[in-house]
Amino acid sequence: MKATILSISMLGCATPLVSAAAPVELNTVVVSATRSELASVPTPASISVISAQEIARSGTRNLAELLRGRAGVQVRDGGTGEVFDLRGFGETASSNTLILVDGRRLNNAADIAAPDVSTIALKNIERIEIIQGSAGTLFGNQAVGGVINIITRRPLAFAAQIEAEEGSYDSHDLSGSVSDRFDNGFSYRLAAETRDRDNYRENNALEYQNLVGRIDYDHSRGMLFAEIHNTHEDLETPGALFAEELKADRRQSVAVYSDDFQNADTLLGRIGMRQDLSDIWSLDMELGYRDVDRTFANSFRSGAVPKAEQTRDVYTFTPRLVGVLPMNGAEAQITLGADLEMTDYFLRSSLGTQEVEQRIYGYYLQAVLPLNIDWSVTVGARHALVRNHISDSFAFSGGEQLNDEVTVGTLGLVYRPSRTWRLFARADENFRFAKVDEHTSIFGSTAGLKNQEGISYELGGEWNGENARVAATVYRLDLEDEISYDPSRFENVNLDSTTRKGLIFEASARLRPDVELGFNYHFVDAKGDSGAFAGKWVPLVAEHSASLLVDYYPMPQLSLHAEVKHTGDQILGGDFTNEFPRLDGFTLVNLSGEYRINGWRFGARVNNLFDQEYSETGAIGFTAGFALADAYFPAPERNFWLNVAYDFH
Repeated sequence: MKATILSISMLGCATPLVSAAAPVELNTVVVSATRSELASVPTPASISVISAQEIARSGTRNLAELLRGRAGVQVRDGGTGEVFDLRGFGETASSNTLILVDGRRLNNAADIAAPDVSTIALKNIERIEIIQGSAGTLFGNQAVGGVINIITRRPLAFAAQIEAEEGSYDSHDLSGSVSDRFDNGFSYRLAAETRDRDNYRENNALEYQNLVGRIDYDHSRGMLFAEIHNTHEDLETPGALFAEELKADRRQSVAVYSDDFQNADTLLGRIGMRQDLSDIWSLDMELGYRDVDRTFANSFRSGAVPKAEQTRDVYTFTPRLVGVLPMNGAEAQITLGADLEMTDYFLRSSLGTQEVEQRIYGYYLQAVLPLNIDWSVTVGARHALVRNHISDSFAFSGGEQLNDEVTVGTLGLVYRPSRTWRLFARADENFRFAKVDEHTSIFGSTAGLKNQEGISYELGGEWNGENARVAATVYRLDLEDEISYDPSRFENVNLDSTTRKGLIFEASARLRPDVELGFNYHFVDAKGDSGAFAGKWVPLVAEHSASLLVDYYPMPQLSLHAEVKHTGDQILGGDFTNEFPRLDGFTLVNLSGEYRINGWRFGARVNNLFDQEYSETGAIGFTAGFALADAYFPAPERNFWLNVAYDFH
C-alpha cells in the first residue's frame, strides 16, 4: 500500500468455535491473535477455532475433509494435493492463504508450489485456528486472505496409540505415536505414518511415509524444544479430462499422462525457546530449516515431457519480544518481532532452468491497548523487504537483482458491552511478494512483476450463550496489482484492481443433551474492478458455500456425525473473460461414527453418500491441436472407510 492505514476501525476478540455444550470464556487463549500463548486480552482478529474434540467427532481423515464447508474456507483437490482458499482467490489461493503448523510457515515464498499439508495428521492436532481476513501486519507475506494455524498437542502424561485404516480404492493406512512427560520437565513425542492408496482415478496411486520427533524441556522461566520431520511421497498424477473424456470415463487418465508423477523427500527441523525476562517481558524465538528434493513430470496434451528436478532450501529465524502489562483495569499486550526467511531454489526442466536466491526481512510491532474494561484498541505496523537474485533460461539469462519493500499497518477497536457480546471491525493492510515463477516467462516477455498489495476491512459481532453461539462478519478486500496466471499467454500478470466483498455466518447450538448442531455460510463477490476484466468473476471462487453439521450421542461410548456441504458453481480456472462453461456446484452428504470401549476405537465413514458425480476444480486448457477447451479434475464418487485404533495410557 502507499501508506500505513489511517482509517478508524473496530475488531473482534478471538472466540473459539467450540461445542455449544459449554459457555465460551472471553479470555480464551488463541495463539494466532498475537503469535503468543500469553494472550488473554482482546485482539484485532476474527478467529474461529476447531478443537480436538470437534476433529475427533467429525470422523474426517485429513485436513481437507475437515475444513471443507467450514465458514469462509473453500477447498480444492485435483489429485495432486489440496489447496485452501480464504476470501476467494481461486488459482492463487496457495499464495494468498498462509498455512502454519505451530507458527511454522508451510507456504513457499520463492516459488508457486502449494503448501504441503500431507505431513499433518489430524490425530496429533490440539486445535486449528482460522484467522478470517488478512493479517499482513502480524504475519506478513502471503497472509492476504487469512491464516490457518494448526496447533499440535504437547504431552501431559504417557500416551501411545496405534491405528489402522482400510478404505475404497485399495487404501491402507497405518500410524502410531508415543509420548510422555516426566517430572524433571522433559517431554517427548514420536509419531510415524504410512499410506498406500490407488486413489479414485487411474494413474493416481500414492505411497507415503512420515516420521516426526519432538522433545521439550519446561523450566520455571520458560521452555526449550527441538523437532524434526522426515517425509517421503510418491504420487502419480492423472491430469485433467476434457468434457467428452469426462463423459466417457471419469476415472480414466489419458495416455499422454501415463508417466506423470511427483515425488518428494522433505526434511524439516526446528529449535526454539521461550524465556521470561521479567514479570512483564518474555522472549520467544525459533530457528527453522526445510529441505525439499522433488522430481516430477507434468505433460502437455501435445506430448509427454521429461522429468524435472526441483530443490528448495529454506531457513527461517523468528524472534519476538512480548510484553503484558496492566492498563486501565485490564491488560495491554505489546509484540515486537522479526521474520527473517532465506530461500535457495532451483528448477531444471525441459523448458530450461530457474534459480533464485531470495531473502525476506520483516519487522513488526503490534500493541493491544485497553481503553477501559469494555473497549480496547489495536495498532500495529510491519516493514518488509525482499531481495531476489534471479537467473533463468527465459527473461533473466544473465541474472537479475529484483528488490522491493513495503510498509503495512493495522488499526482496530473492540467493544464488549456484556459477557456474551462482542462487536468488532478493523482495517488491515496486506501484501505478497511475486515469486520466481511469476517474475519469469518461457517466452521471455515478462521481466519482473509488481508486488501485490491490498487492504481488508471487516465489521461484525458474536454472541456466546451457555448452549449456543452466533457470529457474523462482513468484509471488503481491495487489491492492487493482484498476481494471477493467464493461460492464454502462458505467463503470470498483474491484474487491474480487484475487490472481494462477502459475508460469513456461523452458528452452533446444543439442541438436547445428546444432539449438537452447527451451520456455516459464506457469500463472496469476487470480481475485477477495471481494465479488460472489469465486472468479471474471479475464476475458481464459489459465490455461495454452506454446511450443516450434526452430532448425536445415543450412548456415552458412541458418537455419530452427519454433514451436508454445498459449494456453488464457479468460473473455470484461467477463464478471466468468463466465456467458457461454468464448473457446476455440488452438494455432498457425509456420515461417520465411532464406538469406544476399553481403549479401543472403531470408526466408519462414508463420503458422498448419494454418489454424486462432480468436479471440485477445473480449468481451460489447450488440446493437442492447441485449441482452448474446458477441462476437469473429477472428484471421487461414494467411498467408504473403516478404522480401528487402540490407545495405551
